[in-house]
Amino acid sequence: MNTPARRSDDSTAILALTNRLVDTGVAPLKASELWRVVDVVPEPGGLLGLDAAALATATGGCGVDPERLARLLDTGIGLAVRLDGLYERGIGALTAADHEYPARLRARLGAAAPPVLYYAGDAGLLAADGVGVVGSREVGPEVTDLTVEVGQHVAAAGLAVVSGAARGVDSIAMGAALEAGGSVVGVLAEPLEQSIGMRGNRAAVMSGQACLCTPYRPDAVFTAGGALGRNKIVYGLSQVTLVVTCVEGAGGTWAGATEALQRGFGHVAVWTGADAGPGNAALASAGATAVETLTQLP
Repeated sequence: MNTPARRSDDSTAILALTNRLVDTGVAPLKASELWRVVDVVPEPGGLLGLDAAALATATGGCGVDPERLARLLDTGIGLAVRLDGLYERGIGALTAADHEYPARLRARLGAAAPPVLYYAGDAGLLAADGVGVVGSREVGPEVTDLTVEVGQHVAAAGLAVVSGAARGVDSIAMGAALEAGGSVVGVLAEPLEQSIGMRGNRAAVMSGQACLCTPYRPDAVFTAGGALGRNKIVYGLSQVTLVVTCVEGAGGTWAGATEALQRGFGHVAVWTGADAGPGNAALASAGATAVETLTQLP
């Protein structure tokens, strides 16, 4: 039976502190709380085995209850068993302490960066240069054709398409890139365990063309809040993200793009060439870079 590589103490501590896989009786740390702990203790593996009193001294000033930290760090064998079970199903856990973790996420998202990404496929794609491609779920034939061209263009440039793998623009762009022999990164709000079982996804993951990842439990059900939460990761991973189509003031695409613009999560571009809708012009007015031809993309 295959076994995962030994995790570092720092990685183990981050997994325990943010653990949502086993019940510890206390709430796991949110990303902002974990980063406050790491700001005080840059090598959190040193917290393993400490009691609440020692944790209070070691983490003083981070604003997190040391009793809560002690409960989270004392997950015992349960968390290790769950992680090993995920590994046997082809799912790994990448923490901010692992060298494969994309440094640009922390640099761009700050305290909103996910401390842990569950993933399947080639984790190296997460740190590689990629072009984000996002847009509405409901698209007509003209936008579909444009999205296919975008996916093919990115693949021909030797870059990965980064997207949310949702119905519509996301999945069309990813499918076009794969068919063109390119690679993709899918940041999921849907359950990772379910997504990797789909035929097309399974083949792309196994061939090394795809990395599917999520900041949520691999079995977490889709929620609108989860979809909004994953949007920032798409922007954070991409050297530039192209919004193919959006609706002004409504929907996850508009919300994700405007949040990225306002909080500096990444370079936001928007299609303003042929077949661009009125929402695209509004996004350009809000600060997104206007793109009229594919030659303006990397």
